[in-house]
Amino acid sequence: MPDLREPLPDHVTTPLLTLLTARSMDEDYAHVAARRAAAGEAPPGPRRGRVTLGTLLVVALFGGLVTIATVQTNRDSEVEELGRAALVSRIQARRAELVDLQRDVNDLRVANQSAVTRAATLQEQISDMRATVARLEVPTGFGAVQGEGIRITVNSAVGADVDDEVRDEDLATLADALWEAGAEAIAINDQRLTATGGIRNTGRSIHVNGNPVNAPYVVTAIGDSATLEARLLQTSQGQVWFTLANGLGFRYSAQKVDDLRLPGATLGRLRDVIVSELAPNGMPQGEEGAP
Repeated sequence: MPDLREPLPDHVTTPLLTLLTARSMDEDYAHVAARRAAAGEAPPGPRRGRVTLGTLLVVALFGGLVTIATVQTNRDSEVEELGRAALVSRIQARRAELVDLQRDVNDLRVANQSAVTRAATLQEQISDMRATVARLEVPTGFGAVQGEGIRITVNSAVGADVDDEVRDEDLATLADALWEAGAEAIAINDQRLTATGGIRNTGRSIHVNGNPVNAPYVVTAIGDSATLEARLLQTSQGQVWFTLANGLGFRYSAQKVDDLRLPGATLGRLRDVIVSELAPNGMPQGEEGAP
């Protein structure tokens, strides 16, 4: 029985591919050596010198290439480091700009929201002011109005003396009587009566709101046509006017109208108003007699 502890031969432990290659090369070398021996040729001498020189040249060339590649790699590395540093610096600068832009956007958003809120407040104020203007246009006379009312035509007596002609105070008395009777708007010859206007005589000519009007004088009043004329006779100013008109022989006629249209007065330049404080004695400050 064989001893299992004895080492195995090389052809058993050597890999198959290595074994085939080694045996093939050994057989080739043996075949060449036998052929040269049969021919009487001497075995080739050593070629170490030529092999060593070629090897040195190859090694030197390879070393030069490695050196050149190393230097170039170092240069490229420096360029890449510089490019990377510049890129990082540029990114940081853009990031700072982005932060500033985001801050500006936020500020603009806040300002826009504030402007929207302010605009909404102003719009509400404008709406309130427009409503107030519309409400005050009729009583102040600066807005056109339409409605029922009466029309009274007044003229002087035929052949009346200059002192007996219709004058500004006569028309003012009639207008006051109509206001007292409940008129909402009054016009004389299409000149709307306002709080800042007036009826004035300039010589023999009558001016309403600074505009001349000619006889016959058409006084138009918007109000309740069913009661306005009757109430006119009941007012104190109406009684004064009728007494004056009958005494001076004025020609007048009144008629009810279902649809009257009165134009709005032209807004003139407002005068400046200065409010002064009163002294204890009732005199304005700065006036003579004030302390």
